[in-house]
Amino acid sequence: MTPDAALAAAAIRDWVGDGASLTPLRAMNSSTWLVASAAERYVLKISRAREEPAMRVAAWLDAHGLRTGAPFRVAVRGDRLVALLELVDGRPLGAADADVDLLGATLGRAHRLLAGAPVPPRIDRWPWSWPDATVIGEPALRRAAAAAIGEAHRLAPTLTHGILHGDPAPEAFLASDGAAPDVALIDWGAACHGPLLYDVASAWLYAGPRVLPAYARTAPIGDAELAAARTFLAFRWAVQAWYFADRIRRDDRTGLGVDENAKGLADARRALLDPT
Repeated sequence: MTPDAALAAAAIRDWVGDGASLTPLRAMNSSTWLVASAAERYVLKISRAREEPAMRVAAWLDAHGLRTGAPFRVAVRGDRLVALLELVDGRPLGAADADVDLLGATLGRAHRLLAGAPVPPRIDRWPWSWPDATVIGEPALRRAAAAAIGEAHRLAPTLTHGILHGDPAPEAFLASDGAAPDVALIDWGAACHGPLLYDVASAWLYAGPRVLPAYARTAPIGDAELAAARTFLAFRWAVQAWYFADRIRRDDRTGLGVDENAKGLADARRALLDPT
């Protein structure tokens, strides 16, 4: 049994009771299980202890009208965070135009709500230390990533800062379809504080440029600021280049297939070195 599995078993005994089942779920940066006990279902997540502020963000936003898969119980065990989360039903958003519109509008709504949220102590604040281009082995890609990071740092003081989701991929948006679709935004483990354009650029990277006008309809920032989104798109690709280069360097395949680290790095290479 792995250390995280042992923590999970102990947490479920204490929080849910004997007889609950744990079914592993795929996740890149955490250990995650579906928990079933009689008619109740939850998600149990074990991640880095420094993600504790993210749990506060999710809980606050859920209490203020946007479903987030909020925590019921949270504990820090050494360097690990153990959280029992609400299981949110719904279908992940896809590439259809209507889904991209929902994604952008939901992200804008989240940013608007979070403008009134207390900033948790110890949340990661801009300038972030982790996008480190020096770990990228390829000289041309390393230079391009460093330039994109530098340009984002130059522009950041002129932008609106706030609490961010950190990784608004389409699968983090779960829609309950109907006449007025209700969309939840889950997976807040990467929450941080910085330029709102970082989340916008991340959504653009995942879902394409159509996300921008949809975000603008509900966002707390205007068109003049959104015009700088392309600079942060390059920064977001630089973050991806750093992230996958570092995973390859450490031979970290958590949550991914054998070739997916290489693919993530190749996508960043194309975006930064051949943006056409």
